[in-house]
Amino acid sequence: MTTVQTSMSRRDFLRFSAALAGITALTACAAPGAAPAAGGESAAPATTGIELVFWGFADNRNKWYEALTETFKEEMPDVTIAIESFPYAEMHDKIQTALVAGSGAPDIGDIEIGRFGSFVRGDRVGFVDITDLLGADKELLFERSALAPWSWQGKNYGIGNELNACMLYYRHDVMAEQGFETPFATWEDVTNAGKSYLEQTGKAFIAPADNDWAYWWIISSAGGGFFNESGEVAFDSELGKRVLQMLHDWVHVDKIGIIAPGGNMYNQTYYGALAAGEFVIQLGAPWYQGFLKDNVQQLEGLWQMQPLPLFADGAGARTATHGGTGSCITEQCEHPDAAWAFLKHCNLTNEGVLRGFEMMNLFPTLSSAWDDPRMQFEDKYFNGQKPGEFIADLGDEMPPLYNSPYWPEVTTAFNNLALNPVMLDEKDVETAMAEAKDEAVRAMEG
Repeated sequence: MTTVQTSMSRRDFLRFSAALAGITALTACAAPGAAPAAGGESAAPATTGIELVFWGFADNRNKWYEALTETFKEEMPDVTIAIESFPYAEMHDKIQTALVAGSGAPDIGDIEIGRFGSFVRGDRVGFVDITDLLGADKELLFERSALAPWSWQGKNYGIGNELNACMLYYRHDVMAEQGFETPFATWEDVTNAGKSYLEQTGKAFIAPADNDWAYWWIISSAGGGFFNESGEVAFDSELGKRVLQMLHDWVHVDKIGIIAPGGNMYNQTYYGALAAGEFVIQLGAPWYQGFLKDNVQQLEGLWQMQPLPLFADGAGARTATHGGTGSCITEQCEHPDAAWAFLKHCNLTNEGVLRGFEMMNLFPTLSSAWDDPRMQFEDKYFNGQKPGEFIADLGDEMPPLYNSPYWPEVTTAFNNLALNPVMLDEKDVETAMAEAKDEAVRAMEG
């Protein structure tokens, strides 16, 4: 996950992502690119003293791109990349305003997964369609993390470098002490183990949030998530309701869960509770491994990872995608061929993505990079497990991710009228989902 500048709190970031996050697109008037060569390679453009401006909001990604400008110089010495950094909200708003105004946009912009949808509401998308430029390279990508979040109506407008295959993390020392069989095969196994753990220790097993839909999204994505393939509201699917009921029951019926301290899983109160052993199960994408290492260092060696459990009847999926940032070429770019050459250098070469892995601990979406020995390291934090083996195995199992220009309105309706009242006020799931869907549909209809 990208590191947002400190001018925006992580809670604000996640609230914003809850109102937006997931996916969004821009209806692109594609600027001309170099004609694809055999195998999807674009012919190297002729350049003379070109400067490309890149806008980013995440310090770690900006530093990664900055580092790769030096190696890109060897490929295209006449092209200079100027990296400019802005706070998260300001940058996205400035790009959107510039695209509407017809001038003032950067050549390339980093678009967070939750903001893309707001760019695709007009008659055209303000980003260059890179579908043909990708060519055969598209087959090398884990598409549901690399391209789907920045795609709209069958066209690709951006590329991301994070293979965000979500998993379940558990305290293996606690599970062994209690005699629990791991990895957990089903969510029913998790619930039953939690009940036994509560009886033996009086402690909670897991901590779902009341104002952050991450856990609901991760477990229910196999049912379509917030939208279906046609762009219709789908969070009230049978699986969606089943998952929300399970989250509710963990806290209010089975008593094996507590509401996430601080309201989400990205704050110091939460990390402190995790370190103190107040709960021992965690869900998250690979980037959350870095959050654990940074904020709960004292638990090194006590965690292990596994694919997501399924329900006993086979419903669900062993993984989901969560989070990410993709780079898009704006339609105002005067040298889209040079801009694409830079993005390709960073995102579609082994050395480019592995540089990102080394600098940011983000597992790449480029499958050819997974043959590199660097990807198969043993992680001391996870008791010597190899994260790369899990992530590469799960990458192709991600459920489809469906986008919509109305992501902000629909996720806000879900958060405010379904998740929050069910988790805090114990509102009936069927009623809450129906009311949330009615509000979401009203918002989409204007």
